[in-house]
Amino acid sequence: MKPFSAVAEPHRDIFEKKLRMDVFAADLWYVFKGEGPDEYKDPNLFFKKSYLTQGLKNVLDIAEMRLNGEGGDPVVQLQTPFGGGKTHTLIALYHKAREMGANVVVIDGTALDPKDVTIWEELERQLTGEIVKLKGQTSPGKDKIRNLLAPEQPLIILIDELLEYATKASGIIVGDNNLASQLLAFIQELTAAISTIEKSMMILTLPSSETEHFDSEAEALYHNLTTKIQKIVGRVEMIYTPVQDEEIYPVIRRRLFSHIDEKEAENIVDAFIDYADKDKILPKRIDKSEYKKKFLKSYPFQPEVIDILYTRWGSYPEFQRTRGVLRFLSLIVNSLRESKNSLIRLSDFDLNNELIKRELLKYAGHE
Repeated sequence: MKPFSAVAEPHRDIFEKKLRMDVFAADLWYVFKGEGPDEYKDPNLFFKKSYLTQGLKNVLDIAEMRLNGEGGDPVVQLQTPFGGGKTHTLIALYHKAREMGANVVVIDGTALDPKDVTIWEELERQLTGEIVKLKGQTSPGKDKIRNLLAPEQPLIILIDELLEYATKASGIIVGDNNLASQLLAFIQELTAAISTIEKSMMILTLPSSETEHFDSEAEALYHNLTTKIQKIVGRVEMIYTPVQDEEIYPVIRRRLFSHIDEKEAENIVDAFIDYADKDKILPKRIDKSEYKKKFLKSYPFQPEVIDILYTRWGSYPEFQRTRGVLRFLSLIVNSLRESKNSLIRLSDFDLNNELIKRELLKYAGHE
């Protein structure tokens, strides 16, 4: 049988002798600034290597409806586990909105320093090039916000890493309170304003687990922030999950491989299943035909390869689920450049490879 790389052809960047891991570090802010890997800032390349999950399709459809003034949710909250596809979805929305000719505002809480600029000031700066109407550390009120946004529609506002910005803002005193309280007031006012502008929408991301928090104070702020935001936008928001568990197979195949000969892949899978069935080593909890369907979706990886990484390793707090699986499997594929194996199994992981060993130990620990 043919080696897996002749059946499932890896993207050039995955099979290069020196694999660049920064191609998996999606960053909306750098895409907005026109920086970072081409895989993210070039819309054609981005969508070529991206599998459109049902969740992503839903969000893109909602955005298109809203920006065309045809209804749709004015506020969408993306809430997923660490590395579950939030940033990827925001980048897709950024490219989609620009393709439609809409104005796009990008707010990244990790990039902004609240000592220098508030989120509402940054909003005005990106839309008009100056900060006049929304200047100051007190939230400006929904009328001023609406008057700023209305002439700029169609408009989409992408807010990422709000918790990190709020954590930093909580240390800045404003009157008898702090800037984090003003931030909550602004989110409420922005939500109210944008709901009345038919060709505008806001996408907001919040982590769905405490693994992304920084310390006990940040965790307390997270609970406070999410509870209040749920009350603020609960009546108008929709929560979408970008990647469902069963969609991880096509997500990985699209990102790592440029072409797969499905007929040849089926021949290889059939031969493997016949061999495994004869030796009675097929998984016992799944029907043979169901296992074949699963294998065809995961090829060139044996399904257990992806399942163990995505579910078992995904339970490690720092393992970034979709992104973590992609990073690790890219190392595996790259290490098998000379392999004649027709598929990739767990036993093909070369634990003498320093990059692979380091990636595993980063999450499992040296013990």
